[in-house]
Amino acid sequence: MSKVSTFAKILKVTVSLIAKSIKAGIPLLVYISKELFSGISKRLRFSITFKAAVTYTLIFSMILFMFGIILVASFGSFLFYDAKSSLEKNAKVVTGFINESTDIPEDRIQKYAAIEGINITLYDSQREAVYTTGGRQNAAVSEVISHPSGVFVTSDEYLNLNVPIRQKNNIQYLVIAKSLAQEKLYLFLLMAAIAVAYLLTITIIVVKGSKALQKMLKPIDDMIATARSISARDLNKRLDVVDSHDELKELAETFNEMLGRIQASYEQQNQFVSDASHELRTPISVIQGYANLLQRWGKEEKDVLDESVNAIKNEADSMKDLVEKLLFLARADKNTQRLEKYPFSVNELIDEVVRETKLIDTQHHIRGEMSVPVTMDADRGLIKQALRIFIDNSIKFTQPGGTIRINGQLASDKLTIRIEDTGAGISKEDLPFIFNRFYKCDKSRSREDGGTGLGLSIAKWIIEKHYGTIDVDSVLNKGTTIIISLPV
Repeated sequence: MSKVSTFAKILKVTVSLIAKSIKAGIPLLVYISKELFSGISKRLRFSITFKAAVTYTLIFSMILFMFGIILVASFGSFLFYDAKSSLEKNAKVVTGFINESTDIPEDRIQKYAAIEGINITLYDSQREAVYTTGGRQNAAVSEVISHPSGVFVTSDEYLNLNVPIRQKNNIQYLVIAKSLAQEKLYLFLLMAAIAVAYLLTITIIVVKGSKALQKMLKPIDDMIATARSISARDLNKRLDVVDSHDELKELAETFNEMLGRIQASYEQQNQFVSDASHELRTPISVIQGYANLLQRWGKEEKDVLDESVNAIKNEADSMKDLVEKLLFLARADKNTQRLEKYPFSVNELIDEVVRETKLIDTQHHIRGEMSVPVTMDADRGLIKQALRIFIDNSIKFTQPGGTIRINGQLASDKLTIRIEDTGAGISKEDLPFIFNRFYKCDKSRSREDGGTGLGLSIAKWIIEKHYGTIDVDSVLNKGTTIIISLPV
């Protein structure tokens, strides 16, 4: 039963292979070899050194092989041409012997043939041999019939030159034959020398080439070891940049730059989490403190109850504002924050912002104007949000009675909005960092005065998403000017 089952499995596999080979349109053996090679290559892991050594060895072997074939063919052609020239020269000499005598000069031809190491055979017009200097008569006669003239090689590996001559009005054929044994020996020695040089060269290439490749690719092993040792808690490691100016050095520098960006992003994320936790901890502590106060004795005292409720409400509003800003930045980082662009009047937007600001702030002089009517295609809500962020900052850091101006002008298809105040200003040391998340210029300011430090980051993201730029000009105790440039 087991034998029948095994035979059935073998038969099933065979039929399946035949069907797949027919479907692929290739012979069965070729299909089996292809699948076998594919399976082996998937299971075996070859290093770059091995692959490079094998590839370049095969390429160099093919080059040497083709060079050897060309060399042997060229040398063989030279030997053949030299032998042919020698036979043509001998034919002229023998023809001279024959033309100088009334009869066949057998002695002269015999001696000349012995000196030159050739066989000479004469045929009459019926192609019957009338004289020969060697024992090749039978072999030569049968093949002279098919080669009435010219150069040809007979089956006994002789090079033959068949020349028609004229003697006493009878056409005869002169066939001079020379053995190719010496030429074959030369070719064999040349091929043997090429084969020995070929094997030695391939051996040297495999041995020395593998070592050279290992040395050249050693930085990759170092990169692998370094990359494996890097973890989220240890991002300070960097790859050693090799001395040679090649692709590996460029790869190492690129990898180090990537690690630097990852480390900066990781540290920024940690700082973001730490700052967010700190900002949330304070309102939670305040809410918890007032809740404990109410639980102990604030229920019966109306002043304490009102103070606690107001404080809890204010802190809850602060937490809500912070969470909304964090969610906005999270969506921005993930590129999921949508921009709903449509045409709108910039003049109306600035008038609206100025009017609303005057309603909520009566302690500052708010001014706003546009030089010419401007319509732009953008997300009106986000542009308004960015302007509100800058104006709120100006209100926070400008003394009561100060002035805040919002001016807009159009030049060369670019809208420029300037928000100027007469507030406290920003120091030169703080100016490069004001758009960083949770950054606060004056750490001594309270949360009520300084905010969460996320507004400017949100405003910068909004302006940049509209392909705009922000410039800040500020002087301590004199005021700050925000210059927003947007393409129209």
